[in-house]
Amino acid sequence: MLNYSSATIEGFVTHDPQLKKTKTGKAVCTFALAINHYSKSETAPKVSFIDVETWEKIAEICSKNIRKGKRIMVIGSIKQDRWEDDKGKVQSRLKIIGNEIRFLESLKSTAEAAV
Repeated sequence: MLNYSSATIEGFVTHDPQLKKTKTGKAVCTFALAINHYSKSETAPKVSFIDVETWEKIAEICSKNIRKGKRIMVIGSIKQDRWEDDKGKVQSRLKIIGNEIRFLESLKSTAEAAV
């Protein structure tokens, strides 16, 4: 039986994207989104910070068009990274592998704001 993970998140970019190339030359872009969670019993929202990773053409587009503070939607899948830290303890974190990015503010207004 196949398992499938799907995620759609919307939030504000916490830092300018970082574009890197793998040893094989593939582009990978990383950034994070801040997502507010509201509760009836709380007056202030709680914030979650979600790491996002995009690859190849989408990575190039993200690195050119996304900036800190911009509101975007990411559609993709959930991936868990696991590693052993310096003390031998297994660590893990979840991130979203973005297959589709929706700009919730127009690119034109983003470019004008940067000038």
